[in-house]
Amino acid sequence: MRSRYSAAVIVLAVVYFIFFTQYSIQRTHVWYETRGTYGFDLEVFYYSLLNTIHGNGFFFNTLEFEMFNATSHFGVHNSPVLILLLPLFELAPKIETLLVLQSLFLALSIVMYYRFGLKVIGDERKSLILAAMYALNPALHGLNRFEFHPVSFAPLFIFLFAYFYEARKFRTALVFAVLTLSVKEDAGLILLALSVFYVLRSRAMNGQVVRFNVLISVLAIFWMLISLVLVIPHFAPVYGQFRWFAPNVPIKLLLMLLLAMILSFGLLPLLKSEYLLPFPILLIEHLLFANKTNLFIFWNHYEYMIITYLAIVTVYIVKEKTLSVRTLLYALAITVLTFFISSPAVYEGFPLVFGIKIPYRFLILY
Repeated sequence: MRSRYSAAVIVLAVVYFIFFTQYSIQRTHVWYETRGTYGFDLEVFYYSLLNTIHGNGFFFNTLEFEMFNATSHFGVHNSPVLILLLPLFELAPKIETLLVLQSLFLALSIVMYYRFGLKVIGDERKSLILAAMYALNPALHGLNRFEFHPVSFAPLFIFLFAYFYEARKFRTALVFAVLTLSVKEDAGLILLALSVFYVLRSRAMNGQVVRFNVLISVLAIFWMLISLVLVIPHFAPVYGQFRWFAPNVPIKLLLMLLLAMILSFGLLPLLKSEYLLPFPILLIEHLLFANKTNLFIFWNHYEYMIITYLAIVTVYIVKEKTLSVRTLLYALAITVLTFFISSPAVYEGFPLVFGIKIPYRFLILY
């Protein structure tokens, strides 16, 4: 029989799905009404999928062809998970289909995060509070609001990977590791960071666990190398991924990003600061491509690895520090405050969903 806590997290996920589906669709329509476009990235994925199902080129779109001379979207980003979307997209080849799928996967990640927390902590109340913190996270909302990107599937895959890793079902964990990699060429970074984290928290690891972590690390590095050296150059020989290389880090933006991410988890990640040691791995793109300032703005999709890493770390901190429900409620209060201060759901979502017209200037930067 399903407990009231499990029922509550399902209700939370359903409410999240309904709200953010409406939010993302309404935002896209307002964007089109004010700018005459559904958004560059959204149109890239829409036309890539549309051209593929109609036989007009393998994920070909004119936007990236004209800008990067890419004969396929795979000449810009290596995201084979898009191939898995083709049957669903063919059933309803509309822009709204992509937005609904994005919200659905992120809503499901809330449920899976609860299940992961329950697996590690063994306490339904604590797991529900953590799931609520994750659902209220402004970076999650940014991932959901900013057009459509395959990395929105990653949180569900990552939590499934972490769940089966914790259960020591390594074959199943490997499947979800591969699915995680399939969202984008940089997804190997989150697997590398998690492998380092697992080493940090385990004083004694048996041979099977060591071998699996080595396998995951090697697989992650291989994926990123083959993406950057073979796949992307094959579809766009003249497009250089490192054209944005500019390791001049805007320290203020970086610190603001890190502060916001830590606050969004109620400051709990600071309780075991050694678990933040793998963090530089997740910030490699921020550090190397610092001229792309949108990397530091969590109202878009770039922080998908940071939010999932902190979510997983927070679960283990709650377990290892045996934090009480009261302590978690205090942390949740910090998350709620962070939500009202910095979530796009507050400034864009509520007005759009409840029919309040958004001034054009609020949309122009994003």
